[in-house]
Order: sequence, then C-alpha cells, then structure tokens
Amino acid sequence: MPRERKAFHGRFTHGDRGLTGEKNRVPLRPSKGAGVVKLVDTPDLGSGASAWGFESLHPHIFEETNRQPETLPMNVSQTSLDDLRIELAVTMTPEDYTPRVDRSLKRHQQNAQMPGFRKGKVPMQLIKRQYGQSVLAEELNQLLSEQLQQHIQEHKLNVLGNPIPSEDKEDAGDWNNPDTFTFHYELGLAPALSLDFGKKAKFTRHKIKVDKKAIDNQVTDLQRRHGKMSDPDKSADNDMLVGTFTQLDADGAVLEGGITSDSTISVEFVEDKKTKKALVGLQPGSEVTVDPHKVSRGHDDLGRMLGISHEQVHDLKGDFNFTVKEVKRLEPHDVNQALFDKVYGEGVVTDEKAFRERVSQDLDGHFDRDAEWVFRRRFVVDLMDHIKMDLPDTFLKRWIMLTNENPLTPEQVEEEYPGYAESLRWQILQQTVAEAIDLKVSADELEAEAKRMVGAQYAQYGMPMDEETLTNVAKNVLNDEKERRRIADVLVERKVVDDLKTRVTISEKQVSFDEFGKLAAEVR
Repeated sequence: MPRERKAFHGRFTHGDRGLTGEKNRVPLRPSKGAGVVKLVDTPDLGSGASAWGFESLHPHIFEETNRQPETLPMNVSQTSLDDLRIELAVTMTPEDYTPRVDRSLKRHQQNAQMPGFRKGKVPMQLIKRQYGQSVLAEELNQLLSEQLQQHIQEHKLNVLGNPIPSEDKEDAGDWNNPDTFTFHYELGLAPALSLDFGKKAKFTRHKIKVDKKAIDNQVTDLQRRHGKMSDPDKSADNDMLVGTFTQLDADGAVLEGGITSDSTISVEFVEDKKTKKALVGLQPGSEVTVDPHKVSRGHDDLGRMLGISHEQVHDLKGDFNFTVKEVKRLEPHDVNQALFDKVYGEGVVTDEKAFRERVSQDLDGHFDRDAEWVFRRRFVVDLMDHIKMDLPDTFLKRWIMLTNENPLTPEQVEEEYPGYAESLRWQILQQTVAEAIDLKVSADELEAEAKRMVGAQYAQYGMPMDEETLTNVAKNVLNDEKERRRIADVLVERKVVDDLKTRVTISEKQVSFDEFGKLAAEVR
C-alpha cells in the first residue's frame, strides 16, 4: 500500500538568519470535501482517493474556510510543458501584498511587549524590524496559495497531487528590498479518459456448472456438518487426534525451553503417506514422533497449531513428540428426513430427490455469487490493462519525493512508483465514471451496507442479531469517520464497476467447480 502523505509545508522559512528563499513547500492543502463521488443526505465522507496518497483529483484541492474567498487580480501565467504538465508563474507586486502585511504588523503591534514600552505602544519601526520579514513570508505564502487556488478553479484544472516548485525556473525578488516577486510552480494533470472502450473490450464471466460431483460433495458436507462426534478406541483415516505437541532436539530428547502446545491433528488431511500410517491405530495415551510441517496445512495452520508466529514457522526445523489425549471421530448424518428437516426446516423437503434438487439450487446461487466476485476482481485488472492511460510520471515521482513523510531515495521511489501509478489510474477511472453518471451515495445506502457488513461479521461467529440491535450497531459504526469512508468506498467501487460492465462486451463461459477454483486462486 502506498505511504501516507503529509500536507505541503511553507515555501519560505524565517530562521535565525532571517528569511530564506530555499525551495521548501507552499502550504497548499487538499480540500477535505473533495472526492470522486457526491454524497447526499449524509455528512461529507469523501472518497477512496486519500488511500493512495492523492487526496483528491478534483480541481478544488485546497482547504476551504467558512469565509468567502476574495477574488484576486489574476497575476498567474500558465505555460504548457507537455500534455500532462503545466508551469505556473505567480507574480506578486507591492500592491498585492503590502495591505496584508500592514494589517498583520498592526495586529502584532497591538499585542507586542518590549522593555520600555507599554503593551500596544511599541513603535511600528521596531515591529517591522522584528517581525517584518516573517510577516512578509507568511502573507506571501497565503497569497500564493490563494492565487494558485483561484487559477486552478477558474481554469478547471484536474490536478494530481499539489503544485511543486519548478526545477528549471528561478524565483525572482529581493527580500532585503521587497518589490515585485515571481514564483514558479509545476503541476501534474490527470489525463482525460473516454469511456467508449470500443469493440475490443471483451471480457469473460464464468458460470460454474452444478454437476453430480458438486452436489455429492455438498451433500457430504451437510452430512458432516450435522453429524455427531464419537470417541473410538483407536484412530482411523478420517479421525481427529487431540493431544500435546512437545519439541524435540536433534537426538530425539525433549528440547529444554522448546515449544509445547495443546492442539489437534486431522488425520484426514495428512498427505504424507508414511506420516498418515503412523497416525492410524493410536489410542489415548499413545505417543508418536511427527514432523509438524507434515501434519499441518500450510504455514498459517502450523502457526496456529503450535501457537507460534509466522516468522517462527519459517525457521522451524526438527521433529515433535505428540501425545494423544483423545481420539475424535465425526459420524456423518444419514441422508434421511431428520437431515432434510435440519437443513431446510421441518417438512419443507420430504425425499432425497427433492433434497438434492434444493441443494443444486442453493449451489447455483452460491456459485453465481462466487463467480461474480471473481469476475469483478479480474474485470478491473483486465480493463485497466485495456485502457491506455498516461500519467505525468516525472512530476509524480518528484512530488512523492518532496512530500513523503519519511525521506525517500530516488531508488525507493522508482521501486514503489508502479504501485502508486496503478492505484492512481484506477482512481482516475473511478472519478471519470462517477462524474459521467453523477454518482451519489445516500445515507440510506450507507446504513444498509453497514448493516449488511455487521450482520455478516456477527453471523460468522454464530451471533445473529435482531433488526433493532443490528441498526444500532451499524449506526455506531458509521459514527466513526474512518469506517464511514471505508463503507462509502465499497459502495462507490461497486457502483463504478456496475457501470463499467455496461460499457463492455461480456460473454459467459461454463466451467467445472475445479476449473473455477484455479481461476479464483489467481485473483485472491
């Protein structure tokens, strides 16, 4: 994920040596209300733009205030550097800044306290000597911000990032004898996109075939889900062993200070034939030496099994002793009326044929949701590959270096930039669609999506909620600005993808469940 960005800093600083003209940053801050989507009937939520370090693609990139900004005389000239970069020269005359400087100095005078003078009675000459250059810097910074803001808004420039000082043009002005100043900035522009993708924009949505194998597997899963556990005398191929793992040293003795963990082994999922054979026929109290990597299903599973971190899993070598405490066997439920009633309710299904038909219908709906999820993930990637979208790469790389919270080397920027660029291209496409369809997210939609998310999360833990509780929890979630924005982002992206699907040609291709599994694995 891209790094967080901090706001622009002031271009001029006033230190012990007085005002310097070093190329620091103008305090231009993105507008809090800007985003790619209009939100109605709800507090401002913005968009997903800030997630990528680009707070907004809208022309109004500056922080708004409660007061109406004054219309300034336009002292800004614009020069095109290329299709996606422009240079702005901002000229400030004494007529522009002197009234502001004088007002600010008078405010300083009213509060100034110096030895030999009462508060507010310090001569202006002394005030100018002490505060003159810092006040000039402050007011020029403010004027620069306002001039650039006004120019960007009036010319409807779709700016990426914020203006940065020009590399090629030197600023002009005498700080010791202030008169006319000229400052040069470079801006990066978002490319204009057409949403007419042409006849070549063809995509495939897969439909999973609900065949006999899929139905059989689902019936077996339902039998296991509604089965019961028993405690056999000895373990068999599909049993679960409950016991304790104890780490051994190279000589096979218990490792002092080693790992000890109470956990389970599912014999059914052990793929190593030699290991599986050793786990069959065990009784409570039995001990067996195992390689933990061979009785787990990947690094994450092994970490949970032994209670260790992901890093520890990677470094883990050697065998463990496993002492069996219990043998558990799942007895699958018979395919009978009792199972039909448990799955679909009493009397809803009355025979196996109707049961399998109902299972088939459920699978079809489930498969379709899975297929849609995979399609949408793949669709976005493929569509972005289809679209030719240039960016002002040179500008953006420099902007990243100048504004990153932590210093970056040119090498680091080059390494990370492709990820920035990819995210930004998708953001630009989202904005283009949002503006084309006047995309809105309502308060009702936000609440409905929050309720859906909360309900699904609690359902995973077997904690269904009544409507009143669900509504209250959802509202509490939406009271958190970060969560509101996250949910708004979900809705925006969903609506954008829905619209994009109507602008391309989508064909359907039937695949088996196993084939689909391979396709799904590619986009996770």
